[in-house]
Amino acid sequence: HVKARIWPEGVNLARRILPQQTLLKLVQMNVSTPVKNELNPWAAFAVVGVLQGGVYGHSNVFFSQQLNIGKQVSMKGIFRGSGYAACRDMVSQGIPFVFAEKVKENVFDQAWDTSSDPDGVASKSKQYLSVMCTSIVATYLSQGCHNCQIMMHSDQTIGHVGAFRKAFALNGWKLFYRGGEARVGLNIIVTFLNQLFLKHVWD
Repeated sequence: HVKARIWPEGVNLARRILPQQTLLKLVQMNVSTPVKNELNPWAAFAVVGVLQGGVYGHSNVFFSQQLNIGKQVSMKGIFRGSGYAACRDMVSQGIPFVFAEKVKENVFDQAWDTSSDPDGVASKSKQYLSVMCTSIVATYLSQGCHNCQIMMHSDQTIGHVGAFRKAFALNGWKLFYRGGEARVGLNIIVTFLNQLFLKHVWD
């Protein structure tokens, strides 16, 4: 029943939600930069995570209400699970941002010497490979936090501890990695964009 409503209703709903989602993303990056300047990248990505949680929450609640999916949820709960959201993005975005270059130097540079052509395709490939590898690892390390926040969006009667207990009861140890494959591609793209644009601004 839900699948049958994805087109064209789902597309129309996506169009309606786009302006709010765009505004939330703009706020996200503009607020996080001063935090990085005053504190450090880890704190900045924690702020990014909290606001990203609002982005997820807003879309989850909006589609749940419009398609009448799941329990009754309210827009007041779009930032629920901020603790999980902060931890998720500190890991999923912070690890690649901070450690991708170190992985390249200590792993890929040692295994594959391209010092004779530092700007060549081979050298660039190592950089991309290190970003990709750190992003994949960080995605799965952060998946448990992501799942717990989604649980708090879907059930707005529970807190952080309750969300963990409920999610673990439903999934067991799979809680810490289930669904990670769905985030890998997106996080790789976000990580590459961070390396291309955000790193130059923050450095």
